[in-house]
Amino acid sequence: MPPPRKISINPRARVARRPLSRTIGPWYLVRKLGQGAWTEVYQARPTSSDREETADYAVKVLKPTYQDDPLAIQLLQREAFVSEQVCHPHLSSILSAHTDRAPRFVVMPFVEGVSVSDVLQQVEQFIVPQALWIVRQTAEALQALHRQGWLHGDVKPANIIVSANGHATLSDLGLARPLDASRSVEEPLTGSIRYACPEAFNPNVAFGPGSDVYSLGITLYELVSGSCPFNDQDPTEIAAAHLTRQVPDARLRVPQLSPRVSRLLRRMLAKDPMRRPTVEELIAWLVDLEVETFPERLSA
Repeated sequence: MPPPRKISINPRARVARRPLSRTIGPWYLVRKLGQGAWTEVYQARPTSSDREETADYAVKVLKPTYQDDPLAIQLLQREAFVSEQVCHPHLSSILSAHTDRAPRFVVMPFVEGVSVSDVLQQVEQFIVPQALWIVRQTAEALQALHRQGWLHGDVKPANIIVSANGHATLSDLGLARPLDASRSVEEPLTGSIRYACPEAFNPNVAFGPGSDVYSLGITLYELVSGSCPFNDQDPTEIAAAHLTRQVPDARLRVPQLSPRVSRLLRRMLAKDPMRRPTVEELIAWLVDLEVETFPERLSA
């Protein structure tokens, strides 16, 4: 396999700028940016302005079929609440929320960029220095969340937005949960199963900061190798793999990968949460690796 090349991120290339003629509250929806299971996200500007350059807001609105769904409303309200508690340059923020009655939506600053998952659909993999840079920024956002007592709960490439200059923003706080929250045996699985931590499938093990570290480890593995470590089609098999199966050494897929990066991945993806690095240790490790791989970044 030839070594991956540095990826040029073009946020404008992904979305067709088809004008919309729709308003929601005091916001004019300029174009659709994307959608999730329950929500749609639009670039927007205040209805009080007719200037295109004022469209520097994003409105996340519940889809019509979920406007009165209790779970969807709870997720949107949680995202707004956590955003009020935690502010960080690499974490998405919410400026205002309208969740008490339909139409239910939240307003955020517009982030010019694309999700890491969208980039991965266009390229096979990231060069290692780029991957480390993106993951280190995401880890700093997690550090801010953890210090305020919150677990993100759904770290994955689709929830990391990268701008053209490489700035990463961790988004989607709807599945965030207090770090000290008790856990019910009947609690349903939330988040994406391919990036879920082993404790998500074992109700006898508590969630903690290491849960986000594991999901970020799966993300880093995918960025440097082009694939998640476990790609079974059956969700039950994926769950079993997270619980019991050894993660394949990423160097089997990327022989030129540094042994130090491979060792970091093994630590982040340890089955036992106590064996994973703390987020503070992780950031220090990533910074050190960024410095080590800087010449590769310049030559790519």
